[in-house]
Amino acid sequence: MRGLAECIDRLSIAVGRTVAWCVLGMVLVQFAVVLLRYVFGLGSICMQESVLYLHGATLMLAGAYALAVDAHVRVDIFHREAGARVRALVDVLGALIFLLPMCAVILVVSVPYVARSWSVLEGSRETSGIQGSFC
Repeated sequence: MRGLAECIDRLSIAVGRTVAWCVLGMVLVQFAVVLLRYVFGLGSICMQESVLYLHGATLMLAGAYALAVDAHVRVDIFHREAGARVRALVDVLGALIFLLPMCAVILVVSVPYVARSWSVLEGSRETSGIQGSFC
């Protein structure tokens, strides 16, 4: 069991380090959007939407990394004066009571919307935005 946990942690850390490059890409695309708009007077809805999608991907993929390297946000009331065992207990209970049920709710609620969106190849409402199909 410990080997599986270590394997999952290694995977989470590898994904987190990879996602860090996604953040760099997001910053560069956002810089290009601003430069094109305010220096050259050109706009690109597709580039603006790609920043939004990169931000969402970064948020969702970096969560496991934050948990793996113990960088997630927590209520400091329990951790300030507590010993290592109490901190570990608070972390486990927090994951079991809050994190996992919320993940389950998001999954159950979002799957029908995602399935419907993918089935019709839903894309941007904007003509020049990112479309659902590449054809």
